[in-house]
Amino acid sequence: MKRRKNGKSQKYARESGAERALRKVLSAVLLVLLFLAFYLIRRGWDPGTGVPQDPAQTQETAASSQAVSDQGDLSDAQAADFTLSMVPPYSGRPYTDIHGDVPFFTEEELTSEAFHEYWPLDELGRCTGAYACVGPETLPTQKRGDISMVKPTGWNTTRYEDIDGEMLFNRCHLIGHLLTGQDANERNLITGTRYMNVEGMLPFEESVVTYVEGTGHHVMYRVRPYFDGDNLVCAGVLMEAESVEDPLVRFCVFCYNVQPGFEIDYATGDNRRSAPKQ
Repeated sequence: MKRRKNGKSQKYARESGAERALRKVLSAVLLVLLFLAFYLIRRGWDPGTGVPQDPAQTQETAASSQAVSDQGDLSDAQAADFTLSMVPPYSGRPYTDIHGDVPFFTEEELTSEAFHEYWPLDELGRCTGAYACVGPETLPTQKRGDISMVKPTGWNTTRYEDIDGEMLFNRCHLIGHLLTGQDANERNLITGTRYMNVEGMLPFEESVVTYVEGTGHHVMYRVRPYFDGDNLVCAGVLMEAESVEDPLVRFCVFCYNVQPGFEIDYATGDNRRSAPKQ
């Protein structure tokens, strides 16, 4: 086969380089658009109509008096740390913004050195929290393993045919496997509803993975379950994240541990369908 002339080869190389640069620009633009769409949807934006939704009209409102107690005004959220008094009653959305959607990380906590740690169980055997700097180094290289041997506090296996997977409760990772590759770690698994796991926590976990994979940067990430008194099932989890090398990722949300249409005894994990409305 004849070689191309030098002039043609150089022109081909220049065109290929331009195409590669264009692809990088388009990838960056797409990443920004994905995060913008995720942010707008969190704020209640309806992609079909372009206007905010009324959560009370789009999802069933469930009783929350057992889930979160001692409710307070969100204006009090400028405290040094989080308490359940900052959480409004559940009103049909799987999560709510806390502290103006600003995480509680201090400047000293921000680092680009990847790590993940899981805090000790408390005296009742309950998870207390997990903390990480998520980066390319922490992402899993293997599929998730079996976690069925772990039975977190309040674990209950009651099945309902109309729930996806038929289980009201999941073994919920505080820090998802897709972020740090953790499997059967009892310090990282809580009893959480299918609704909290999939509708509340998963979208935030996936947004962090998308960012890390797309940029190679790092995200400070912390998830803490909050229990009312000695309850064995938490009222919900506080999820915080902040990207280190740029300002693209930042959120602070409380995901409610509820399942619309069902009542949960948070002291024991017992559960049942809600009584039909009269």
